[in-house]
Amino acid sequence: MLKHISIKNLALIASVEVSFANGFWAITGETGAGKSVFLNALKILCGAKTNAGQVRNGENSAVLRGIFEIKNLQDVQEFLEEKEIDFEDFELEIQREIFINGKSKARINGVMASQNDLQELGEMLMQLHGQSEQTLLKDTKSQQKLIDAYCGNEELLQKCKETYEKLSVINKKIEECKQNAEAIAQQKEFLQFQLNELKNANLRLNEEEECERIVQESAGGEFKRKMANECLELLMGESGISNLLGELVSKLQKLEAKTADAPKSEAALSAEDYFNNLVLELKKLGKEDFYSPEQIEKANARIALIQKLKRKYKTDLNSLITLREKRKQELESLENSDSDIEELQKSAAKINSELEQICAELSKKRVLGAKKLDAEVANRLHTLSMPTAAFSTHWTALGNLSANGAEQGEFWMAPNKGEGEKPLRQSASGGELSRVLLSFKHAMAERDKVPILVFDEVDSGISGEVAHKIGECLQELGKYHQVLTITHLHQVAALANGQFCVKKIEDQNRTYTIVEPLGKEERISEIARMLGDEKSPTVLAHARELLAS
Repeated sequence: MLKHISIKNLALIASVEVSFANGFWAITGETGAGKSVFLNALKILCGAKTNAGQVRNGENSAVLRGIFEIKNLQDVQEFLEEKEIDFEDFELEIQREIFINGKSKARINGVMASQNDLQELGEMLMQLHGQSEQTLLKDTKSQQKLIDAYCGNEELLQKCKETYEKLSVINKKIEECKQNAEAIAQQKEFLQFQLNELKNANLRLNEEEECERIVQESAGGEFKRKMANECLELLMGESGISNLLGELVSKLQKLEAKTADAPKSEAALSAEDYFNNLVLELKKLGKEDFYSPEQIEKANARIALIQKLKRKYKTDLNSLITLREKRKQELESLENSDSDIEELQKSAAKINSELEQICAELSKKRVLGAKKLDAEVANRLHTLSMPTAAFSTHWTALGNLSANGAEQGEFWMAPNKGEGEKPLRQSASGGELSRVLLSFKHAMAERDKVPILVFDEVDSGISGEVAHKIGECLQELGKYHQVLTITHLHQVAALANGQFCVKKIEDQNRTYTIVEPLGKEERISEIARMLGDEKSPTVLAHARELLAS
């Protein structure tokens, strides 16, 4: 519950401190006194957007602080633990500061927090019901949310949503597979041609460099062989150096044998040995293994083929090999696509069966719960001075299963006997919608975990005995929630456990909005004012009687 709220420099409010207890609290005051500012303060604490125009004229900032008791609010405690925010004595403090430049700061128990954090926390702490919430009652999606909340379908709906999303993912994959298969099938002939051409080429990584090396080395080997043979011819031909040198050695030896002073033959013999060794080396060089003409021709042919394919596909050898594998995989995927799609369809059928079971269970709970809810709302409407009102939920089957089930519910109502039921969005007036809203809140009282309910003129368009019945309903809601109600009706205010009066005053050429807690006598005066004459003894006596009843 909200224990205390402090407001400084917000619009016309200079400084307000208000403390609350459990139960039903009425907030009253003249039209234009500033009740909406007080309501905005609650919204801002719960994460509403702020702007510079909310800061009181002449001030640099507005500061709002709310203190809440969270002893029985397990979800709030878990939120704080998740955010690593400490709390003592089960107390929660939210503070927001709005600056004149439009920026703002928020703190939760002294820890800086984002607006999203405040909104999430605010939804756990407080529900604000005004004209917009009554309008939402005419929205069929909102109506179905109310039914599901009443039936306690949260876990089942989450399961339905998760299963539907799984089915959607698989169906998307099936569609993608079909589209891919169709696209590949349209290009099958082209892809097969490319694959055959690249496959028949039998390309290998680094093959081009290997072939070029063969050609280059074969050209060098032919030159060596040619030069070696020519040198051998010079050495070993009929008039070759070796033969001539042999004759020279023979003649020198003969001369040396006959003549004492003849030249020695050793130098000629050494030269002969040298040239003999040279012959051996040249013969060896001429006999070295070189690439055959067939090998060289094949290497040149491979180079020509690779160059041709590179020009055709405008890429290099490695990319040609990659393309060959890609085309192979694409054609294989086309062949396998039917089996892939079949497997996905089996999975989709299984998940769809699960979804059907979940939706069937959800439908059963909705229909049974809605009948009970219809009866509770109708009975409550009867107590709120609509004694012949009929209320029911009509179901429309959806064409396909959805994340929210297999049907859409819509509320129908006949406010008066004999009129015939019509959709709530067509049949209810503003005052009737207020009573429908309260009937729902009463039906949800024990199920609704949100501790604080704030009603902004929920009694608008209502008067007389109906207003008293509205007050009784709010009083009863006060047994389950802390209820804060902005009201202009004395019948409603008189039934509250406590009352605050919002007033606008002028002091030293400034206008202020103040919020005063009312004691017994002050309440009598305020209710007399709401009755029309706070100075009339008769009206004061009537106000006293209302508070005593």
